[in-house]
Amino acid sequence: MESSDHSEPPAHAAEYVRLGLMGLVIVASLTGWWRHWMLRDWLACTATLVGGFPIFKEAWENLRKRRMTMELSMTIALVAALCIGQFLTALVIAFFVLFAELLEGYTVGGGRRAIQNLIDALPRHVTVRRNGEEREMEAREVAPGEMIIVRPGERIPADGVVSKGHSFVDQSSITGESLPIEKVEESKVFAGTINKDGVLEVRVERIGRDTTFGKIIEIVEQAEKSKAPVERIADRLAAGLVYFAFSAAVFTLIVTRNFTSTIAVIIVAGACGVAAGTPLAILAGIGSAARRGIITKGGLYLEQLSQVNTIVLDKTGTLTLGAPEVTAISALDGSDENEVLQTAAIAEQHSEHPLGEAIVRHSRARKLLLREYSNLRYFPGKGLACSDSGSEILVGTRALFQECGIPLAESAPRRSASQSVVLVGRDRRLIGCVTLADQLRTESRQAISDLKARGYRTVLLTGDSSETARAVGGELGVDEAIGDLLPEQKVEKIRELLRKGRKVAMVGDGVNDAPALAEATVGVAMGQGSDVALETADVTLMTSDLSRLVEVLAISKRCYRVIMFNFWGTIGVDTVGIILAFFGLLAPIIAALIHVGSELAFILNSARLFRQQPPGPS
Repeated sequence: MESSDHSEPPAHAAEYVRLGLMGLVIVASLTGWWRHWMLRDWLACTATLVGGFPIFKEAWENLRKRRMTMELSMTIALVAALCIGQFLTALVIAFFVLFAELLEGYTVGGGRRAIQNLIDALPRHVTVRRNGEEREMEAREVAPGEMIIVRPGERIPADGVVSKGHSFVDQSSITGESLPIEKVEESKVFAGTINKDGVLEVRVERIGRDTTFGKIIEIVEQAEKSKAPVERIADRLAAGLVYFAFSAAVFTLIVTRNFTSTIAVIIVAGACGVAAGTPLAILAGIGSAARRGIITKGGLYLEQLSQVNTIVLDKTGTLTLGAPEVTAISALDGSDENEVLQTAAIAEQHSEHPLGEAIVRHSRARKLLLREYSNLRYFPGKGLACSDSGSEILVGTRALFQECGIPLAESAPRRSASQSVVLVGRDRRLIGCVTLADQLRTESRQAISDLKARGYRTVLLTGDSSETARAVGGELGVDEAIGDLLPEQKVEKIRELLRKGRKVAMVGDGVNDAPALAEATVGVAMGQGSDVALETADVTLMTSDLSRLVEVLAISKRCYRVIMFNFWGTIGVDTVGIILAFFGLLAPIIAALIHVGSELAFILNSARLFRQQPPGPS
């Protein structure tokens, strides 16, 4: 049955007892063992009035609020059945209606218990090191900056940074990653994740509701309370079906003059399955996504995702790692690779440019010695020069070397669409070059392939050059790749797609793509647990794995299909039932069984979303 508030807790023992006694009276009525001392089935009548009290009470409250609900129509049917002497029919109706409400409450409560389990996952107590001593204390008493000890098998109680220790941590509750992640000194850890192996000492940064885990819980709680448009439609459909049932009942009474058929019409028509099943399906979709590290801010965005037909993707940090890596080293004029790399790294060792940082990172991986330089000079947009033990080093672009009059061999590599080339010179001669490229994420190709197989149009937008955009887009197989875009130009491109009637999901890193994320039908951030991503996007993928996008799109479509099945199924069952009842082919008891059976079927259809896995790639 539809209820005015689905937040009620599961039934208490008294409700089980009430149902049990009503069941005994139904058995007694069917056997008729008391009829030698009771002229009519007053026992069934009394059981209906007493046992059905919750139905009558809710109907009265709805009547006072001038709300037309299924409880009110069912109460009228029960009273009418009692008035014409259909005591056993009324009792059976009341029994099955209460049983359906009990099952509905348990199913919906299960969804809310899943959220409560998230809240309960954070440890209540924690081991803290203070003044060189370890002590057990309440987690809420821990302050940022303190050092906590996390032993194998324990949940990490706070967001922080590992200051000592080595272990693997199961952080599936945050990022949805199935395999434990290695943690060493300076690694970031999240509250709610599980330490698997070694002992970790963690410097606390945030505790409780301020942690990433706490913010996820808060978002999921708010999402569960918010109503999607489809839920409001379900509410209107439920009310509309009540008026339709009454109109059909009045018409039946006028035409047939048959009170039994009229009662059957009122009983068989119900919108309980869609009224209860729709929010349950939304809750299941949000919960299913959350368990995979996908945070949806409300049923509205889950519904909108199901309508999306165009996926717009940022390049850096979304399709690529966002950090260039050295892919090749070319040695010229008698030099070797290590000499070229070491020379470049000496000049770049304090650079904040991504290419310079990549060169230094690669040289340290090769354990090359980086001597101190002097007389550092920057050439904005071109490179830099410095002195090293009386020798002059020049690192930068072809334009810089040409300006300095250093001859370049024709064989020297040139910058390509997907690669950057840093030339390295010493004492006015070119000794080699370092080639770097932003690496594609390993799952990007498969994710794009899956999206296209499911019928989505894919568009790559980037601030990189048009050549780079075309090269990366061609490698991934996107439908359209556009480069040389400023943030406001990305927004305009999304507006253009929207004007053409496309439903657009914009996928970015949640920081510099915020305007485009806000403009799209649904903004999806590749969050990696960042606060910015949680704040700016409608949907946040808490890991860098783009396959999560395919999963949340599959979850949204499956959720919407279930809701639509419940919608049309309810209308179909009610229509057939009313027609049968009108022609006198449906007894009130059978009408009650059809009503309750269809309600349970649609509720359980929504509940199965809690258990199902997202469909695999097409």
